[in-house]
Amino acid sequence: MNSKRALVNSVTLHYVAVGSGPAVLCLHGWPQNHREFLPIFEKCAERYRFIAPDLRGYADSDKPYADYMPATIAQDLLELADVEKVDRFHILSHDLGGPPSVALAYMAGSRALSLATIETPFFGLDYKDYVDPRVPYWHLSMHANMDIARFLIEGREEQYLRHFFRDFAYNPNAISEDELQRYVIQMKQPGNLRASLNHYAFIDEKAAQLAEFAKKKLSIPTMGWGGRRSFGSHCFDSAKALSDRAEGGVIEECGHWVFEEKTDFICEQLGQFWDKSIRL
Repeated sequence: MNSKRALVNSVTLHYVAVGSGPAVLCLHGWPQNHREFLPIFEKCAERYRFIAPDLRGYADSDKPYADYMPATIAQDLLELADVEKVDRFHILSHDLGGPPSVALAYMAGSRALSLATIETPFFGLDYKDYVDPRVPYWHLSMHANMDIARFLIEGREEQYLRHFFRDFAYNPNAISEDELQRYVIQMKQPGNLRASLNHYAFIDEKAAQLAEFAKKKLSIPTMGWGGRRSFGSHCFDSAKALSDRAEGGVIEECGHWVFEEKTDFICEQLGQFWDKSIRL
């Protein structure tokens, strides 16, 4: 696995590239980084080439004070694909990597082969029984109030993340102690908490941007999986609202951390999905 840096869209991103085959651009969620995809790399890197940045605001990438809208982050990924000389690619996202992954699927045009969203909140959609993710998830609105969130979390990073990883899991030990400590160290980096909370800020504006994209359905295959103890059918229902070529469902005995909790299952589903998408 190669660790790299690239200047894209006026920010320097740290990213890793691993594997060979059709390319997959990976967009992680909060409070993680590219490392959340390691279980996928270990099982699929012989067949796919993964490009996984620490998104702007996280870990070893730049932490600007503005410009965290989905379309901006999508542009980061488009330019990163150019740096890696990748023409066409699959898109894989988790959690708050989801909104920019949707924007990326629209902005990439024919370059996008497929979109897979795993345990991601969908903002700005309008379909029967749609529920804004801020209703069931208390932390979305709290984190968007960045001053209060920083006041409550700073100095208590380990306690907060320990609760966060255990409370949103079906298996409370899904995130290992070693990985937990890595994420605690990341959150304590200068600027990381402030910058990463920007991914929650301005959700209304982000919802409006995504609603504009969603006025036209995606033409590419789309997948949405959610854990029974977490988003449930929200991800698959939203994928169906975005594309007539949607698949997915609800993963039993699983919470939010799907890659760590149900590694074999999600790798099998992704492999089958990507193989079909390439042939279409």
